[in-house]
Amino acid sequence: MATRPVGQCRPGAGAATRVDARHVADTGAMRRHRPDPVRDRWTTPMRLALAEAALAPPTGDVPVGCVVLGPDGSVIGRGHNEREAVGDPTAHAEMVAIREAAEAVCEWRLTGCTLVVTLEPCTMCAGAIVLSRVDRVVYGAVDDKAGAAGSLWDVIRDRRLNHRPEVVPGVLAEECGAVLTSFFDGHRADPAPVKAPGAGKDF
Repeated sequence: MATRPVGQCRPGAGAATRVDARHVADTGAMRRHRPDPVRDRWTTPMRLALAEAALAPPTGDVPVGCVVLGPDGSVIGRGHNEREAVGDPTAHAEMVAIREAAEAVCEWRLTGCTLVVTLEPCTMCAGAIVLSRVDRVVYGAVDDKAGAAGSLWDVIRDRRLNHRPEVVPGVLAEECGAVLTSFFDGHRADPAPVKAPGAGKDF
């Protein structure tokens, strides 16, 4: 399986393959929680990101999913971890989704867009987020080992950079964290991933 081509302009690319929110199970609907208008606004997009995350484990990839919303709220980019699947160390969910969003709008600047991801971005993805000029980052579970959106580092809101997106943490954090915990518990029991032919070779 080859890596996705970069730099090709494909208007509407994200919309053609978007996950329909009506088909995502609302597993948290029965949970009691204190209303939080800021976080609650992003629960539906986060469920779309969780649906993307569910596509990662069959290839041994960590279940992290991401969607990029355009200024009108429509999904223009989506992605899940593909590092193991394609043998690409940069194929994190955020990177895949950002590339697809840029192709969809034929522009590297994702002004007015919101990136929604199930796990706090790492330093690589945080850098790409800043460079892509998204307006807002919404994430689920905190990554206290490699997070770069306020936990271990805060690259996204670093005052030394010329663009600082808004950060909304903790949306469906328990559900996002449970997906990761379940994956790693199972991975320890059966650590051999299923890789695409030729993926992960040393050249």
